[in-house]
Amino acid sequence: MLPSKVPHTNIAKDGRFVCYGPAGGGYGNPLERDPDKVADDVLDGVISVETALKEYGVVVSAKGVVDRAATEKARVGGIG
Repeated sequence: MLPSKVPHTNIAKDGRFVCYGPAGGGYGNPLERDPDKVADDVLDGVISVETALKEYGVVVSAKGVVDRAATEKARVGGIG
């Protein structure tokens, strides 16, 4: 664990520093995002199944399976 606002951090030779942080809002209409990419985000733990539906109109299982018919219906009829 690194404390907040570390100005300098030494990394050993052949070491690795990995930092995950929040991402930007992206570009374009979220309802036009590729459902498979939304499913990948669910599988990676970046978003929840609920967020996939609420924000992207994608109906996806926790196992990353997109329900295409339900997704189309959600996107056409309004999400959430």
